[in-house]
Amino acid sequence: MTSVSVVKRIGATQIAIVAMSTAVYTVLGAFASGISVIPGMTLFYTPAAFIYVATMWFGVWGLLGALFGSILQGPFYGYGYLIGMLFAGPDMLGALIAGIALRRKILNFDLTLKDKKSLGLWILFAAIIGPAAEAVTGTPFFVYPLGWYTPEFAATYGVVAWWVGDFTAVVIIGTILMRALSRYMVKTSLYHKGFVYRETSSSA
Repeated sequence: MTSVSVVKRIGATQIAIVAMSTAVYTVLGAFASGISVIPGMTLFYTPAAFIYVATMWFGVWGLLGALFGSILQGPFYGYGYLIGMLFAGPDMLGALIAGIALRRKILNFDLTLKDKKSLGLWILFAAIIGPAAEAVTGTPFFVYPLGWYTPEFAATYGVVAWWVGDFTAVVIIGTILMRALSRYMVKTSLYHKGFVYRETSSSA
């Protein structure tokens, strides 16, 4: 009989995932900063596409890439590391929402998005709800402490630009990554079936 055992151990694998996720998020953030449409905003925020996928593959360890990556990419957007710490919260929030929701067993979500239900859930949580939560909580920082936007601009164009930037990247790049690579990623030692711990099948 096959049972599932939870490996409750945090070590080199998790540290490597955090480091890799941070590096990729930072590099993609630097790239996205070059195609900003308004200060601090881009209509194709490539780090979002990666971090949503990383959270689905690696759980909280992939998600932490957005924490450190948001800080490190701050200078590329012109607001430095300290303000980057403020944006780390919103940048993590969307992927956290999607990760927790889609990992619920009751949804029977397929990482390869091979069926319409899984694809629809991915679009709903990773491209619509998650980015909306990010935009609403993150845009106010452009008003205070940055002072780049007026409250009216932040509540309209700012929120929309943030959401569109995440939506486009997740729908295009994120969907491609999920469909093309998930089937291989789940077979590696890096994959975390649990949000914190890896789960492996064992015979009993």
